[in-house]
Amino acid sequence: MPTETSVGGAAAHATYTPRIPDRPLSEAVASERLARRWFATIQRGAYDELDGLIHEDVELVSKVRPGTSVHGRNDVIRFIEEDVAPSLFEAATEVFTPIDEARVIVEGRVRWIDDERVIRDDPVIWAVEFRDELLLRFVATRTMLEAESILTTAH
Repeated sequence: MPTETSVGGAAAHATYTPRIPDRPLSEAVASERLARRWFATIQRGAYDELDGLIHEDVELVSKVRPGTSVHGRNDVIRFIEEDVAPSLFEAATEVFTPIDEARVIVEGRVRWIDDERVIRDDPVIWAVEFRDELLLRFVATRTMLEAESILTTAH
């Protein structure tokens, strides 16, 4: 239902605009489909499924633990289960921008509790890369340009 508001002295009508639905997964580029699967697994807290989603040569750069870079499947799984999961409320995804079949930039938000027990709600852009349909690189960045730069660097 429209509501009337005043903007700069003029009456304006605000209406609810429904969100444009995402493409069906069957139409998604492989990198987007794989990223959506990855985030869905994290959001469900299905950490027992991570072993089947992560490449053995994975690199993860954390937003929840700034400055932390973790390498290798076992260390990344342990880091997610022990360091990220206890403080993570939500990793919400908003926009998927595939670069190609293996690389995608994901825009979203992270809601978490920092070391000082403060609830944070931060925007984040992830540079995400897959190899053999497994997560190879997952890097939290601040800008689209930074994410693009990371994904154009050979891994």
